[in-house]
Amino acid sequence: MIRSSISIFLLVVALVWTAIVTWFFVMLGGASNLAYIGKALLWFSWLFVGPLLLLAGAIVMLTGAYQKVGSILSVVGCFILTVMVGYQTLSMLLDAANPLIARPPYAAYVLVMILTLLADAGAVRLYRLASLAFSK
Repeated sequence: MIRSSISIFLLVVALVWTAIVTWFFVMLGGASNLAYIGKALLWFSWLFVGPLLLLAGAIVMLTGAYQKVGSILSVVGCFILTVMVGYQTLSMLLDAANPLIARPPYAAYVLVMILTLLADAGAVRLYRLASLAFSK
């Protein structure tokens, strides 16, 4: 029960993260020209690695097969998410000192940081549960 609820939460986080990265890709003109789509996907492919790892890990944990591998994929995906959110938050805080730049939406950053830390805690909990089940 705990594994499935944590896996569903991580699946939702991965889907939201994938939607945000896809929106970012489309907003930068990734789908404007058919000849440009391949180049743009290669250029922005590193943005899709984290969500795909988290998505694959959550799906593998939900299926019940290879739980240790699924938990490791989830931990790696959450680590990538934490690094990206940490970098964005740090750059936002450094830019907030400049009076010529508009104030960022602090509430949105706090919400994203809380969700990221919850996803990290969930992925670590899944790894511990999978390790305990694997050692028995």
